[in-house]
Amino acid sequence: MKIQFLESSAPGIRWMRRYFREQPQLNAKAASESYKNTRNLLKQEPYIGHVFDEIEGVFEKEITKTHFSIIYAVKDETIYIIDIRDHRGFRCSNALRQYSQDLKEKYDL
Repeated sequence: MKIQFLESSAPGIRWMRRYFREQPQLNAKAASESYKNTRNLLKQEPYIGHVFDEIEGVFEKEITKTHFSIIYAVKDETIYIIDIRDHRGFRCSNALRQYSQDLKEKYDL
């Protein structure tokens, strides 16, 4: 399986990076390692996440030891990352709106 980051994922990735950069008391290195491990786990077991918010074909997998998760869809041999969701906020709704309105059709998901 390969991973492809959709355009909608960019703000979530930026936010997660900024969050750990601006919180020196948190272990950014451990969070980065958890993020990499979660991506690798998805490559091995793409359906390990749970259905996100009852949206057909959209899954969520928590990034261990963080307040973040990966929102994604799977088609053929590709995992499409829709967003990196911060569990403490609602910003993910914008990425899902973009996914539903444009990206789902663009990538034939």
